[in-house]
Amino acid sequence: MRKFRCLAIATALLLAAPSPATAQAPDPYSRQPTATGHGGAAATEHPLATQAAIDVLNAGGNAVDAAVAASAVQSVVRPFSGGIGGGGYMQVYDKETGKFTVLDHRSTAASSFDDQSFIDPATGVLYDEDTVTNSGVGVGMPGVVKAWEQAVHAYGSGMSLNAILQPAIQVATKGFYSDANLVREITENAARFCVFPETTRLYLNPDCTVPPAGTLIRNPDLAATYDLIAKSGSDAFYKGAVADAIVDTINHPKTVANPPFKILPGSATTADLSGYTVKEYGAATVDYRGYQVHVAPPSTSGVTVAQALNILEGYDLTGVPREQALHYYLEASRRAFADQQAYLGDPATYPNPLPIAGLLSERYAEQVRQRITETSPEGAVPPEDPWPFDADPNRQVTPQPATGKGVFAADFSGGTWAGFATEGAVEVRDNAGVMTVGPAASSFARAASGMQPVADSELLTRFRINDLGGDRRLRFWLRADTWNNSSSPVNGYAVEVNAAADTVRLIRTRDGNAVHQLASLPFTRSTGWQWLRFSVEGGALKFRIWADGQSEPRQSWTGQLQDTSVTGKGKLLISAIKLTGGAAGGAFSVDDLKVTDLHPVAFNADFTGLPDGASWSGFTTQFGNGASKPGVGAAIDVQSETGRLYLDKPQFSYARAEARAPQLTDSELLVKFRVTDPGGDRRLRFWLRGDAWNTLVTPSHGYGIEIKSTTDTSVDNIRLLRVRQGNAAFALAGVKRTMPAGWQWLRFRVTGEGLKARVWTDGEQEPQDWQLQKADAEIPGPGKLLISATESTGAAAGGAFHIDDLTLFDHAAVTGKTSPGDEKKSTIHLTVADKDGNIVSYTHTLSAIGGNGMVVPGRGFLLNNEVSGRTPDDAPVGHPNGPRGGMRPLSTQSPTIITKDGKPVMALGSPGGGTIVSTVLQVIVNSLDFGMTLPQAVAAPRLSQRNHSPLGNTMVEPEFTTTPEYTALKTKHGHHFDVSALTYGIGAVNAIAFLPTGEIQAVSEPVRRGGGSAMVQHP
Repeated sequence: MRKFRCLAIATALLLAAPSPATAQAPDPYSRQPTATGHGGAAATEHPLATQAAIDVLNAGGNAVDAAVAASAVQSVVRPFSGGIGGGGYMQVYDKETGKFTVLDHRSTAASSFDDQSFIDPATGVLYDEDTVTNSGVGVGMPGVVKAWEQAVHAYGSGMSLNAILQPAIQVATKGFYSDANLVREITENAARFCVFPETTRLYLNPDCTVPPAGTLIRNPDLAATYDLIAKSGSDAFYKGAVADAIVDTINHPKTVANPPFKILPGSATTADLSGYTVKEYGAATVDYRGYQVHVAPPSTSGVTVAQALNILEGYDLTGVPREQALHYYLEASRRAFADQQAYLGDPATYPNPLPIAGLLSERYAEQVRQRITETSPEGAVPPEDPWPFDADPNRQVTPQPATGKGVFAADFSGGTWAGFATEGAVEVRDNAGVMTVGPAASSFARAASGMQPVADSELLTRFRINDLGGDRRLRFWLRADTWNNSSSPVNGYAVEVNAAADTVRLIRTRDGNAVHQLASLPFTRSTGWQWLRFSVEGGALKFRIWADGQSEPRQSWTGQLQDTSVTGKGKLLISAIKLTGGAAGGAFSVDDLKVTDLHPVAFNADFTGLPDGASWSGFTTQFGNGASKPGVGAAIDVQSETGRLYLDKPQFSYARAEARAPQLTDSELLVKFRVTDPGGDRRLRFWLRGDAWNTLVTPSHGYGIEIKSTTDTSVDNIRLLRVRQGNAAFALAGVKRTMPAGWQWLRFRVTGEGLKARVWTDGEQEPQDWQLQKADAEIPGPGKLLISATESTGAAAGGAFHIDDLTLFDHAAVTGKTSPGDEKKSTIHLTVADKDGNIVSYTHTLSAIGGNGMVVPGRGFLLNNEVSGRTPDDAPVGHPNGPRGGMRPLSTQSPTIITKDGKPVMALGSPGGGTIVSTVLQVIVNSLDFGMTLPQAVAAPRLSQRNHSPLGNTMVEPEFTTTPEYTALKTKHGHHFDVSALTYGIGAVNAIAFLPTGEIQAVSEPVRRGGGSAMVQHP
């Protein structure tokens, strides 16, 4: 019977092979992205691989046997994405036992690998990217062969590995015809492949040009290697001649003479290779809207998919506009990636625990949701703290104050209203502040906080109506100035709670007038503790009330509206009053009170009220005609209640100012400016993170925005600058803008590694998009605000710039570890199910497309470079993903299986480097939340937010930019996008759906990566 199975597989493949007459066809293989029917199913990236899976199923094999057969063929026809020189993760669902098992066979670092492996000993700095990518030292010990053998022995049907590998042996021997996708991959890597003669021999012409699509590619060396494994098992790979060839290639790379970049030899041993073991883990599982989502645990990032789903479950994605739902999807992904970058790694080699239970706690997801607002962050976000929830996944979540600067707090544990000036019956009982009002009309109690006034703030507090009934009101005032009457200020906004009615009001006082109702909303009274979140930001007023002990309803506000009547700065006031007389008085309690300044100001200057010729208050100023003539010719003073920087006509005439403000790392400058005298070559510069002046108008270090007076429309007249180590100012980016004669606004932000600027005309609406954006890590800060102007070339006449309404905002440091370019890494995925209900979701990789570029001589397969990302710059020693011997580098591979009530619903996965997690997550959301069929969910345009951009940007496919959601996410939620330049798209899903009709549906990509291949046993 075993011989019959092998013969059946071989016959089917021979019939499927194209004839030589079609050798030059663009795509000689028939592909279909969706197949629906009965029995088993398979979805892979290539028809020959899918057919191998179906043939094995038809020969009596199960899903595991078929997955290994398909993987072996894929490794022949898609050799640059995965293969026996790499590693991966296979999730197996065993229908008989009901268990979900993950075979972790990620490639492992050599035992000698450490944090210095990619550091040049001559310079002490990291080798360049070409060296790190294409060296022996970046190779991990491959795990694929061991995993195939272990999977077949433990979870297969009994079919031999020899039989299972026959389809791949035949394809490698007889050859296959290249398609456009394979040619693209070779073309993109031809320059580095050409460095390695064995790789050139297999995939390039002798002159290193790329063979066209339709070329027959044979790989007899790989066929022979497969044959050894088929007959002798994994020992043929991990020991003996093949193992020796692998180690020799790692330690003594075979290259052309004088390669164009340095290639580091590795220091692997045969013991590193022979000691490789596959780790088996139970899948991690979360419940998402009644579905059970089973994911791969570390050393990969399936838990990041699961964590993002936990965060999303707190939102009703079907009850809001699609752009709002996509906003929540992007922010959940951003926050989950922030935690992935901080807490995940290889549990087998990391000596400390990983907080997996905490990350997957539903209560922790609730805490993370508190950081998500309706507006996208402008940079990478920091991780949250899952450790308390790792110790107790069900611990109570404490509401967190808004992001910003805490400016006032009170918890009354000291027995007094510390920080308040109080009047009336104000006391502390049971560690809570209590305000009591008597029975008489206008009886009141009040407390004025001692906080410094701020413009935009949010109050978070607990409160309680101690006694229901009576006409008693509790009022929380923000942006309030001084008391005007017993319970209201001259100016301010308040939330008012009524002890006698099931209503809550938003109220306002202005210029000492009576309290004015802005809105009255329903509110169920209770004597229990309640939470209040009350925000006043610009003209936006909003508040939310919810019961203590319940989850905060993050998706909605109890009340919100716009009002611009009360401007300026103010503080927190609290008052209680009995408006009408009654039989008895009563009390209110408050506790756990926090006020956050939403836009903390570090420095401002507006020059109002200063006479002409006055000095700039708050600045240290200097001017002159070059370094040799200080204090003459130029000027920096006040004119018409604005700041003026006047420059005389000689070259190097200058004026400069240093703000007497705190040194900041993350900050934002908002300033109004005017090019008073257009023409010439005068330059106005605003510097952030600046240190001491080095030249007349530049510091030794800093980031700057330069405004030029030139009227030459061919040059960039707004430039983003960097100066480092006292060198000349370097232009990071520039833009051309027509300069109007009047006032303009500049917003210049430096947060983390993100630099952004935009300019717009005074009186016009501020644009949503940033005109200048750049990521740069050269100037870490902190530093000062500096302003300078200079005449660069000399002019027939002098000229001036004016500035006004200058505000420097202090942004909390917001940094996240970035992974630039990781979307260019390549993996490969397949999904298989059999007629008995067994399922395999399988992803494996070489890391970069083509791995480290080295084909093992005489063996026909490429080696991976999975360890190349493990440098001290990526993660330091001691980090869960820090460089160390034997480690499995943290992966993003996410083979996923979804069930409901014990029945399979969907299985899926994707290649795509860092975009794998977001691709899998989006397909799940598209299907389970947006109601798309699986083919629709796979084909839909993709958005990938991985907390990867210092600018906070999201990568999207070009097709998404034509949708209404693209515009709405920008205008309504403040998102900024980078359009993917990947011609093959983001990710490449292969999936299977188990339909309610009892049919099975295999789904692959219709377009991405040239399109995939889906088949079922019985269409």
